[in-house]
Amino acid sequence: MLRNTAPRDISKRWEKPTIQQNRFNLKKLFTFLFALIVGVGTICASDTQVDGIYYDFDKTTQTATVTYRGSSYAQYDEYSGAVIIPSSVSYDGITYSVTQIAGGAFNECSSLSSVTIPNSVTNIGDAAFYACTKLTSVTIPNSVTTIGNYAFKYCSKLASVTISESVTTIGNFAFEYCTSLTSVTIGNSVTNIGGCAFYNCYRLTSVTIPNSVTSIGDYTFEYCTSLTSVTIGNSVTSIGKEAFGYCNNLYDVYCYATTPPTASQSSFANYNAFLHVPCDNQRMYLLDAVFGNFKYVECIGAEEVMTDGVTVVPGKNDAVFTWPTEG
Repeated sequence: MLRNTAPRDISKRWEKPTIQQNRFNLKKLFTFLFALIVGVGTICASDTQVDGIYYDFDKTTQTATVTYRGSSYAQYDEYSGAVIIPSSVSYDGITYSVTQIAGGAFNECSSLSSVTIPNSVTNIGDAAFYACTKLTSVTIPNSVTTIGNYAFKYCSKLASVTISESVTTIGNFAFEYCTSLTSVTIGNSVTNIGGCAFYNCYRLTSVTIPNSVTSIGDYTFEYCTSLTSVTIGNSVTSIGKEAFGYCNNLYDVYCYATTPPTASQSSFANYNAFLHVPCDNQRMYLLDAVFGNFKYVECIGAEEVMTDGVTVVPGKNDAVFTWPTEG
């Protein structure tokens, strides 16, 4: 009997009540429906176990995909402890390169504590590590380009994540409810951060969004209530609704975009925060319908100035004046 790999909706076990419960219930419904679609697309009939890990093998490309035992839904908790995925595996006289982690491959493996992903893997599938509630660490190598939807959702013990320089897409809900996550480093190749990607990561204190990112999705950092500082790179052109909703402790927003990104009034929760923007573009931000709501708009990035032989180097809260030597 083939097993559906859709992640079970365990939200009632983890969710904290919010003042927008009705809207969140709609998001849970969307999550459930999407998960069903993911499951249908990843049903596996020919899983083969080698050294404790299940694979699908493609003889044509000589590549292998890490998968799961397809016998029954009840045996999802297939892996435990520390798992090291090899870069290649031999089976039936052929050596295969391990290039994919299938959707749902480690879904709900609640005894899995750590996983090492080899440099041969390029894709982490949807819900690959969904609800691995004891997973504390994961190494994402430079070969990975895509982190799928729901990939690490409900990994409530995951404390820190480094997203490698090769990753271009962080999927929707990818790290949602990773409630132990305190720091995240986003690589310089990421162009899109999906909606709800870090939703309710309420221990996250700061985040830097690199210059490669062009859009921040809806609800991406909503309910990250410990977030105090965020740096937004210079290529961001849009910030989704409630992207930083209920981030009431967010007091420093550094935005390096020369043109104010498109945003809505709900994109930010605390407009009493300090908004730091490029000096040459400060007026544009002051006149913007959204960013102009910030109570404090300060300029950053002023260049060294020379006038009448005196050099002025602006700092964050001061300036250094240097007079020419005598003669």
